[in-house]
Amino acid sequence: MIRRRTKTGILLLAALVAVSYWAGRERQDPQQAPSPGLDTQLDYALQDFELKFFDRLGLQTLRLTAPVLANHATSGIGEISKPVFDVVSDGKFWKIVAESATVQADREHITLSGDVWMHRSEPNDPRILDIYTSELMLEITTKIAFSDRPVRVVDGHDIMKAVGFRVNMNNDNFQLLDKVKLIYAIN
Repeated sequence: MIRRRTKTGILLLAALVAVSYWAGRERQDPQQAPSPGLDTQLDYALQDFELKFFDRLGLQTLRLTAPVLANHATSGIGEISKPVFDVVSDGKFWKIVAESATVQADREHITLSGDVWMHRSEPNDPRILDIYTSELMLEITTKIAFSDRPVRVVDGHDIMKAVGFRVNMNNDNFQLLDKVKLIYAIN
């Protein structure tokens, strides 16, 4: 024979189990919408990373390596320390190195800052092109780089200085924009 106290305890325990089950089932409902104001984006950082970009044919067009990339979720802006971009376009190889870079939220425009060096080479062409500046804007899809800052250009034959430049890496079109001076001509 079960005592009255024991019956009451068993009934309370059963009620507690039923309430716990019901409450737990409510929280696990997959149809329930997230709480308003909950930010599902995350800040993150990548260390010693490599990113590769490919064209529609599956050929690599751009490679980015750097020791650190930090993404800020609220602004969508990424900060890269010591980036190295390797761009392949129509048989030409471009290397762009900087102290830092800022990736805009659209992921299409990258501003490289600090000591920026841009180098072009071709496997069967001994002519090289080196560009030195303090800031450069890189457009990823169009493969266009430009700056309005002072620039020094060494093209294998001449050394020039100017203010501002624009390079289209697809067709190898290069323009110095203002105050162009020939510093040294190699004969």
